[in-house]
Amino acid sequence: MLETPKLPVPFRLAVLLFFGSLFLGSIGAWLGMSRGEPDSLEQLAWISSGAVLAQLPIVVVYALYAGTPNPKQTLRVIVFTFVLFTPLALATSGIAHAIFSYVGWEAPELLGHETLEQLKTSEFSTSMLIVILAATIGAGLIEEVVFRGLLQPSISLFLRGISVWGAIFSTSVIFSAMHIGAVPMSSLLGLFVLSIGLCLARVKTGGVFAPIIIHILFNAFNIAFVL
Repeated sequence: MLETPKLPVPFRLAVLLFFGSLFLGSIGAWLGMSRGEPDSLEQLAWISSGAVLAQLPIVVVYALYAGTPNPKQTLRVIVFTFVLFTPLALATSGIAHAIFSYVGWEAPELLGHETLEQLKTSEFSTSMLIVILAATIGAGLIEEVVFRGLLQPSISLFLRGISVWGAIFSTSVIFSAMHIGAVPMSSLLGLFVLSIGLCLARVKTGGVFAPIIIHILFNAFNIAFVL
């Protein structure tokens, strides 16, 4: 039977950290927009790195409260979840994209995340390396602490009657919705499926280390596929 993962920080602090992360990330991205040519990879590097660096204090505070992972259990969950949910998420996105492009809702040539579109058409550079690091390590670390570390158990505390699956579903809906504008509708469905796997990894291990590694590997796989 699945058990609700524990929130390692006080509830009020979790709420503050969650919304603080959104605020700091927006400020960091906004500051990065003033650097580089508009719509260039260099500007994207400034935006993505600015957002990640601005949110690192949230990760530090969370880490001060969080415990250490169980290496053997965590490794098994990482392997199983990545092997199962990566193809599920990609298949969901692919099937949805085929349907949406057929009915005219999406362009057939869309890759998914706008970052992938820009990386595919750019030559290797320092800016590309920064974007890749921000999209893999940065996004995996920040988003898992915020959504699986803080939001998922906070939903269970705030809505006391909600089940473990209810919290997983709610977290995944919010996680997907936060990517609106950055990815097409079909990819939002894939992210929802991926989030279910990440939430289950959080439940199974009790911490965020496994979801972080899975998220990093998933993003790295997608980037490697288009380069």
